[in-house]
Amino acid sequence: MQQMKYFDLLPSAAEAELLKRGVMTDELLYCVKADLDGEGCYIDVYITFTRETLSVLRGYERYGKLKRGAKRAELTAFETVGYDEYPLADIAEMYADRHYDSARLMVKDKSGAEFPIARFSLGFADKFEKFSQRVTQVAAGETPDDSLLEGIKTHCPVCGEPYPDPNRPVCPRCVDRRSVFKRLLSIFKDFRRATIMILLTIIVSSIFAVLSPIFGSQMLYDDVLAEGGKYYGQILMIVLLIAGVDLAGMLIRIISGIITSKIVPVVTHRLRVKIFSSLQRLSLDFFTGKQTGSLMSRVDRDSQNIYWFFTDIVPYGLTNVFKIVGIAVIMLTISPLLSLGIILTITMIEIVQHRFYKSQRKLYRKFDVATRSANSVLSDVMNGQRVVKAFAREQREIERYSLKNTEAYTINSRINLRIANTIPVIWTFYRVVNKLVFFVGAVMVIKGHILFGALSALLSYTEMAVDPINFFTWIGDRWAKCMDAASRMFEILDALPTVKEDEHPVRIENMRGEIELKNVSFEYEAGHPIIKNVSLKVEAGKMYGIVGKTGAGKSTIINLMARLYDVTGGEITIDGVPIRKIAFEDLRRNIGIVSQETYLFIGSIADNIRYADPEASMEEVIEAAKSANAHEFITKLPEGYNTRVGEGGISLSGGEKQRISIARAIIQKPNVLILDEATAAMDTRTERKIQAAIDNLKQGRTIISIAHRLSTLRDADMLCVIENGELKESGTHDELIRRKGKYFELYKLQAEALQFIQE
Repeated sequence: MQQMKYFDLLPSAAEAELLKRGVMTDELLYCVKADLDGEGCYIDVYITFTRETLSVLRGYERYGKLKRGAKRAELTAFETVGYDEYPLADIAEMYADRHYDSARLMVKDKSGAEFPIARFSLGFADKFEKFSQRVTQVAAGETPDDSLLEGIKTHCPVCGEPYPDPNRPVCPRCVDRRSVFKRLLSIFKDFRRATIMILLTIIVSSIFAVLSPIFGSQMLYDDVLAEGGKYYGQILMIVLLIAGVDLAGMLIRIISGIITSKIVPVVTHRLRVKIFSSLQRLSLDFFTGKQTGSLMSRVDRDSQNIYWFFTDIVPYGLTNVFKIVGIAVIMLTISPLLSLGIILTITMIEIVQHRFYKSQRKLYRKFDVATRSANSVLSDVMNGQRVVKAFAREQREIERYSLKNTEAYTINSRINLRIANTIPVIWTFYRVVNKLVFFVGAVMVIKGHILFGALSALLSYTEMAVDPINFFTWIGDRWAKCMDAASRMFEILDALPTVKEDEHPVRIENMRGEIELKNVSFEYEAGHPIIKNVSLKVEAGKMYGIVGKTGAGKSTIINLMARLYDVTGGEITIDGVPIRKIAFEDLRRNIGIVSQETYLFIGSIADNIRYADPEASMEEVIEAAKSANAHEFITKLPEGYNTRVGEGGISLSGGEKQRISIARAIIQKPNVLILDEATAAMDTRTERKIQAAIDNLKQGRTIISIAHRLSTLRDADMLCVIENGELKESGTHDELIRRKGKYFELYKLQAEALQFIQE
């Protein structure tokens, strides 16, 4: 297969078809694959291009038989249905036209005509937009910048299939569980001696367990109780021997359990701390693409699965392996004929049970999905009770939850019914075979082919084999869960932050606060520019206002100034130093942010205010609260500054939370204060007080403020208007009003709205 840069693979069969049509495949730059043509017909479409020509190959992929051990069948042929070629010089633009659940790949030529060349699922729109961007750039004679795509992985390099979770580049079909298992075991390298002790105790205890029937049945009946036996009449000796074997086995199991119980919690504790520490080192973009519950499960549920891996799978797996091997060897030694019959029966039962539980696992997965679906409805309704009550939709929500719960109940009933109908039959068959073995063995005893003690030991081993059989039947599902949990854990441990500190960072103890953006561009997803070539300069000690419509890119600009994200083009400097070179510690200490989305941690109000400076005195906390106009309402709370907020604490209004958030930023004493709609959740009267407090903070600080209410920014030293990620205009309030541009339009709209309210 021809490997294209960053996008889809071009199969060798499709490459051969292109060669037939005179395409220089060694000059191809990029390739994408769509599953529908421009008319919406289901067909395989490969779109690729050189610096001169865009090629569109349509046809059907033909696969051979799936080989044993292979992840997928090999592509053997490509049956071409159609081929189109477009000179790049005639293409003005290519773009992805998104619809409700699908999208079209559109081409616009120099004459202005537009036409679709392929259709695809909406989930692949980002990939096609990146591809389109590069076609347009090459057609315009530009060189595409692929540096942003180097870390982006959308398809598995082994099987070529898309990753189920775009935010997690792990293919469940191709994950190497053996390597994950080896790496998981390597965690015990700090506990080598204890691990060796555990293995030894497992081996020895398994040996004692397997030998127990020899002493308890065969020796007792054949050598002690049988006349003419080797130890005839020495009952006390054999009883003591049996008791000694059982006691020794029990003591060894206790020792193994004690060692395991001491080590495994330490290992899982370290794992949880490692996962949490790794999460804290990652950049903000890692968290924006993931659900909070998913990340919490990685710390909690995944580490718990790994805990069970160490406490259940490894020790019991080794124990049962030694047991089953030991049982098989001893049984064949006692009576090869009877043992073969029993072993064949056990093997048959194992195969039947394995197939049964394999089909059951599908039901378990369905039950898990149905249960999570019911729980999501429950969580949704509990969190949205205000809306449910407001629209009187209680009965509808009851019906919705009942429907989801019924699905889970139905699947669970099927699971239990299948178990009730199948498992008793399997084990009844096993017991019938056991009785037949006893019957055949009894006949052999009567005829003198085998001794009664040996038959009794054989039957004991038959019963002893039940536990290992059951263990190996259900362990596959538990193994898969543990390996999946481990792969998710290692994914976090191996993840690298996208925003990294420079190897030799520049230290700036006290920033003046002069910030400059030089031709800054930024995109959260490649192909989706949010900020486009913005240049502006914020002078130290000045107040700078950023205005614009919702979604214009205002908050993104301040996130870039605080280096919560890195620019994808251009440069930001603070006090003349590139922001990428400034030490994180100095950057975070000198820049304070009051976000539109306030968050208070569980604890007291005082602790939340001093979050930025845990060593701050109570006097400093109160002073910061007064500056944020929060002191008055805090003192009216039941326990004042010691009042608990967050989970299990008192509920505060949005404006009260915002004022605490402002106090938290003030106590940091930053040289640069960023206000992202800091007064959005406040009434006009409180807002004016906050504005007065902010005016007091201006002295010696650089303030960058975003606000929808333009009246709050009238006194700013400089204003800039952002629209669609571009800087449209900048100047003082009076200058912008006189220009009658974008700012004037926004100001006029708000003035008309205010006048309408007053009337």
